[in-house]
Amino acid sequence: METPPLQQIFMPKFLEAAGPVLGGKRLVHYTSAEALFSVLKSRRWRLRNARLMNDFSEIQHGLSCLQMAWNTESGESLRTWIDDLWPQMSKELERLFDGHAFNIQNRTFITSLSEHDDDEDIFGRLSMWRAYGGRSGVAVVLNPTIFSSETDKMAVSSAPVLYQTPDEFTKWFTQWVRNLEENTEILRSLNFEDAKGWMFHCFRMFCLCIKHPGFREEKEWRVFHTPEIDGLSKWVNSKIEVIGGLPQEIVELSLEDDVKLEVVGVAPNSLIERVIIGPCESPMTLHFALLSALKDAGVSEPEKRISASLIPLRS
Repeated sequence: METPPLQQIFMPKFLEAAGPVLGGKRLVHYTSAEALFSVLKSRRWRLRNARLMNDFSEIQHGLSCLQMAWNTESGESLRTWIDDLWPQMSKELERLFDGHAFNIQNRTFITSLSEHDDDEDIFGRLSMWRAYGGRSGVAVVLNPTIFSSETDKMAVSSAPVLYQTPDEFTKWFTQWVRNLEENTEILRSLNFEDAKGWMFHCFRMFCLCIKHPGFREEKEWRVFHTPEIDGLSKWVNSKIEVIGGLPQEIVELSLEDDVKLEVVGVAPNSLIERVIIGPCESPMTLHFALLSALKDAGVSEPEKRISASLIPLRS
């Protein structure tokens, strides 16, 4: 019998949700034309503090789900199982997670993407234009290659969002614990530190990638970085910017490939498959400006990558 990979044991539901993108489905980022021009000019993608995202409960919802599940009978079963395999692990895991809880909530920087269906190539998604289009919105359709990469050299992570209420999460958490128990013979080969690392990674994902079901139609993926947890890399730097009158720290992700480090698909020419210009007053003006910006960023044949949505939407 083939031994299942650890990702499949520890994160089965996330792997299931990631299936379409891992199989080649594209992702898209709805944003303002101004933000895209900043990306193309600097060749850096901006990640903003999760506390400043549209949904004020972005991180708190997932944390509340985890806390609720941890205090159920399933949570107690998990602690017993952990300590049977790795003595004193449950207390050590609690200390580790509690020590990073503040950073997870307040020091995590995120960019939000959305799964992009083939039939959205022409018009985009109306609900996303309404939410993120503004007066001159664009949809940046991304090649998914880098999102299926297993490299950790960039010090950022990406994952699909799961949409669950606290009760739904608790029910699933019970199944998750049972799945771990059923794979005891495989997992007992892990040493203490590796097992702790896997458990902490799962808990962090639960906090960052469990979202209220009311947002389900967004079909969101997240790219995230917590400096105190992920450390630094040649792709990541932070700085202070004033955005909308508020001085704030942002994290920038360098759009640069490095074949030697197995980071491929980040450079603009390979990452940006197409740009859809959203409903706006001057689509042709924006079209020609995008042609120039994409060309300057090293994107080949930019004229073939730009289209305009014809949805009759008023700003």
